[in-house]
Amino acid sequence: MNLQLRLPIIFLAALASMPSETSLTRASMTQGQQGQDIYIELRNRAVNPITLAVPTFSIIAGAEGEANMLRQVLWNDLDYSMVFDLVDSKFYPDVASGDGTPDFTAWRQTDAEALIRGFVRRQGDDLIVEFRLYDVASGQQIIGKRYYQEIPVTAAIISNTDLRGIAHEFNDEAVFYFTGQYGAASTRIAYVSNRRGPKEIHLMDYDGYGDQRITNDGGFALNPAFSPDGDQIAYVSYRSHDGIPNVDIAMLNKGGGIPPVIIRTDGQDSSPDWSPDASRLVFSSTKDGTKTGNSEIYISKPDGSDIQRITNNSEIDTSPTFSPNGREIAFISTRGGGQHLYKMSIDGINVRRLPVEGTQIDSPAWNPNPQLSDLIAYAASEGGNRFQVFVYSLSTGRSVPVTRGSGRADSPNWSPDGRQIVFEAAQGNQSHIFAVGLDGSRLRQLTREGANQSPSWGGR
Repeated sequence: MNLQLRLPIIFLAALASMPSETSLTRASMTQGQQGQDIYIELRNRAVNPITLAVPTFSIIAGAEGEANMLRQVLWNDLDYSMVFDLVDSKFYPDVASGDGTPDFTAWRQTDAEALIRGFVRRQGDDLIVEFRLYDVASGQQIIGKRYYQEIPVTAAIISNTDLRGIAHEFNDEAVFYFTGQYGAASTRIAYVSNRRGPKEIHLMDYDGYGDQRITNDGGFALNPAFSPDGDQIAYVSYRSHDGIPNVDIAMLNKGGGIPPVIIRTDGQDSSPDWSPDASRLVFSSTKDGTKTGNSEIYISKPDGSDIQRITNNSEIDTSPTFSPNGREIAFISTRGGGQHLYKMSIDGINVRRLPVEGTQIDSPAWNPNPQLSDLIAYAASEGGNRFQVFVYSLSTGRSVPVTRGSGRADSPNWSPDGRQIVFEAAQGNQSHIFAVGLDGSRLRQLTREGANQSPSWGGR
């Protein structure tokens, strides 16, 4: 696959909670206290990023390997967050590290607004990790966290998910301080993979580590969808009922091992999505058109009760996705010829076609961040089978490509904070999961084994 990025140029309402002043100020938790919304042109950086330095961690009583790994994981987390602009290490001052107060005069020369210092020491099989976040201008410590983790001396460091989780957690705390929203480093991604046999639902950390299979249906498990709180996953399961293959929507605790709740209809059900308050599921089904294969959009409670049909026409309606306020649904329909993107109220009225770029529109995903609620990611053909990922802005009426290349990119889904996109893309004879920043930067490959598809990014 030749996957390239074309950086979007799109005007978006910036996050009101992100600081716009040169000096660091904690984000306000209420709208309007931290200045007015601004409009910026997104190219290859985050909105008003905080300039941040992360020097080499101090090592006490050994643990060099753990310290280096923690710094690298935290560095990546901070970079991927789209909140920080990391100062290149070559510009760091030659100052003593130690456990004392940093030389802020020297650090101010780097133009760093914030500084993170890390301290790692070992006591037998116990690892003690301390992170401190400073405001360089004032010289004040903003956040201080200490973590205790049992890491046997013989343990494989790079694969230790608990140790990596320490860095993830601190990143999210730092992001929360400056934005009022937790970062995505401690979140997980559900996806479909055949790496251990038939297609089943897998979970992995947001950076591709810690993979685990959580379904064992023995057939096909498809289209996972995380609940907003990250506690449950709805997915499509091919199961045998009375000897007749059927497609159901089943809910499974993300940890696995709990019998799923089945939403069973008389037709083929697909493409589940959760309302923002997790009180409803929206999905497509052929239950009322089993003879014609025509699918419509339905809403139900998560236990499968109170199913309501909200579309009714002779064409296919599928792939619904809730708006972050829960009052609208975007979906794909063949009404009018071809596959196009529409939105409607949750009662099925006020249907409007959205003038997005591309043909054969597929896999829409509404940005879950209320402050970025005018953005819908989707896949579309640019001719032949060259599907790419786009982002459409409801406020500007413009679509911008997030991916470019000869391969196929499909099934986009947003991080819980709405700053990153995960998607599947063809690579040779396989497909893999990738993630990229909202602005088209920081592309990285998350899976390396088997065929992988349909990612869903879950909450904390």
